[in-house]
Parts: sequence; C-alpha cells; structure tokens
Amino acid sequence: MNSISVKVCGITNSEDAELAIKLGAEKLGFILHENSPRKIKLSEVENLKKELQLNPKQMVAVEVIPEINFVKKMLDHGFEKFQFHFPYDFSRKQIEEWTNLVGSEDLWLAPRLPTGVNFPEEILSLANTFLVDAYVEEKFGGTGKCSDWKSFSKWKKAYSNKNWILAGGLSEKNIGTALKDSQAEIIDVNSGIERLPGVKDHSKLRNFFKIIS
Repeated sequence: MNSISVKVCGITNSEDAELAIKLGAEKLGFILHENSPRKIKLSEVENLKKELQLNPKQMVAVEVIPEINFVKKMLDHGFEKFQFHFPYDFSRKQIEEWTNLVGSEDLWLAPRLPTGVNFPEEILSLANTFLVDAYVEEKFGGTGKCSDWKSFSKWKKAYSNKNWILAGGLSEKNIGTALKDSQAEIIDVNSGIERLPGVKDHSKLRNFFKIIS
C-alpha cells in the first residue's frame, strides 16, 4: 500500500492528540463549529498546542461557513491549514474572501455535494486542496456515513493537479476497501475511531493505523 497521509479530526484532548501523532497522523483537526458535538474553543486549542508543542503544520482549523472576522481570529492561533465546509451552491464571492485571507495553498474546501452531482468546477481555482465528505442534508461532517468513493476517484483523476482528501465514516472496518475504491492518498478520520463524540477509541485508532501502514 502506498504511503497514506492521515488527518485525525475532532481532537478535543491531549491523550487523543498525542496517540494520533505517535501512530503517524500528519495533521490534527480542531472543530471550531459551534453546533458540533466535537467543538473545541480556540483557548483550548492554545492549551493543547503548548502542552504537546504542536507546530502549525500539524494543526487544521475546521469550520462551517465561517465569518471573515472569525477566520482572522483563527489566523492568530497557529493553524497552518483551514478546512471550511459549505453548501454546494454557496456564494463564490465569500469563498474568494476566504482564499484572499488564508491563501489557496492553506485552504481546504469541503463543499457538501449531493449524490450524483458534478464537482463545482468554478471553485477549483480558489484552493489547492478539496475534501470530499459524506452528504447528509443539513449536516456538515462527523455523521459516520461514507462518502461516494467512486466519485472521489473520478474527480481526483480529472483534476489531478489538486490535492484530494477522502473523509466520511472511515473506520478500521472499511478503510481497506475505501482506499482501493477511491485511490485516496490523503484521508481524514473522525467518528469511525471514536467511543463517543470528541473522544477517540485508542484500540480502534491503533488498528486503523495498523491496517494502512
């Protein structure tokens, strides 16, 4: 199996963060969205950053349709990457504002894509990295449902000059098939390795990394 880059998302405590890094996670995702059961405050991220001596390359800020002022706050808290979720038909103008603030190199765009739709080509120029999650109406990520692996593979091949991250219900039980069907090289795991929202199951986390290594 080719080397797979892993982001462990929904980090809320030092024990989970430390183990994820020890097992080989390149990045940790911190969900700042108010309505997420895995929400963490910027002040708590700061504490974890100091305790574990995290560097910006390991830190990803995750939000849903963030206001520009909040994006500016995130920029002051040591994140290198910014993963923003938004509806399929969201305003391109506001996405451009995110790009201008964060930079296309560090912006991860995660449009919520209904099954069967084409990837919105008009946003491809606004970021270098795109995350494909499962589509659940009125929810953005963390649902435990699997994304469309075949579509992911198709888009990854069609727009091969971009980075593509596979998310959505990945677990120790399906990661082998997911990698085979999607041809993903970067993956984002969260709910599939938890014992409850925001708390990772260390046995599942270990098994997950063992399978992809």
